[in-house]
Amino acid sequence: MTPTRRALAAVLGGRVDYVPPANPLAQTTNELMRFANAEWPKAHFDAKMMADLAAAPYEVCGIEAARPQFDISLEAEVLGCKLDWNKPDRPPVMGPAYIDPGDITWPDNLEEAGRIPHVLGAIDILRKRYDGNLPIIPVLTAPFTVAGHIAGVENLVMMTVTDPDKAHTFINAATDFCIEYGRLQTAYGAHMLFPADPSASGDLISGETYKEFVLPYHRRMAAEISCPQILHICGNTRALLPYIRESNIDCFSFDSVPAWYVRKTLGNRMSILGSLDVIDLMPNGTPEQVYARTVECIRQGVDVVGSACDVSYGTSLDNLKAYVRACRETPIPDYDDVESMVREIGAGKARRMRAESLGGGM
Repeated sequence: MTPTRRALAAVLGGRVDYVPPANPLAQTTNELMRFANAEWPKAHFDAKMMADLAAAPYEVCGIEAARPQFDISLEAEVLGCKLDWNKPDRPPVMGPAYIDPGDITWPDNLEEAGRIPHVLGAIDILRKRYDGNLPIIPVLTAPFTVAGHIAGVENLVMMTVTDPDKAHTFINAATDFCIEYGRLQTAYGAHMLFPADPSASGDLISGETYKEFVLPYHRRMAAEISCPQILHICGNTRALLPYIRESNIDCFSFDSVPAWYVRKTLGNRMSILGSLDVIDLMPNGTPEQVYARTVECIRQGVDVVGSACDVSYGTSLDNLKAYVRACRETPIPDYDDVESMVREIGAGKARRMRAESLGGGM
């Protein structure tokens, strides 16, 4: 199989020859930056450099995906927010741009707005360079996070309680923008989109808030953008999973929730992508530890192995290569194997709880 066919099949629930290492999280490590002759902030403004850096994880380590656009602030910038370009890598939003959602506007020709032409140019370069055989999975900042950027995250979260109609108006406008931008990325050759909604994390909002203020807009994106999508939400999303399951999005990329629990809760309604720790394991672990964790993810039922969040600068090439090697060498478990793994994990927890409460060995 080609990497594109393998990744698409995994995300859409089809057959694969091995679980693909198609990581759509940013992997702009120091060594990959040097390989691509890339530098900040130029990589945000130069389509060729952006394409080279997006392809570097594949070229050097065999990671089977290219993700152009390295930040989640572009959308807010086009909508009027100022960014802090003094930061060395990914520019954060400096503050909200709107008080009244009725004032939200964006350029008529989105294709030429802000940094969007550089992202579209990078997608076009990558599509031609690999004849479509490397999956291009650009990030698309998702509606709740974009609304939080342009209204202020704290303001938006408070608004969901004090003025829910106004909150919905903000999020609906952000959704309109996201759908228009997502369609452009699709038209230029993206194989899949990677909507990232970190402000919708279970660490910031409740399951009920997700159900009312996030889920309807995720469902709109699933219905109105033709490209397959991988939704990413950071942090503890355990309380959100029953609602994420209803989003109609193809795949869920998760962070700190155990893979077996995500598999069990989402069942076959969504594919799942996860979840190599980027705080300790990837930058500080050994290749053997990364390999073992990758095997564990596969045995717990993930359809694609990727990192839990963006990979840090200090992550070694050896660790990235170990993760790819584990994907290629680990047999795909069948459903009964996954069920057995879940039962075994549950039995292990029960033994530990018993030992902790009653004392003695396990």
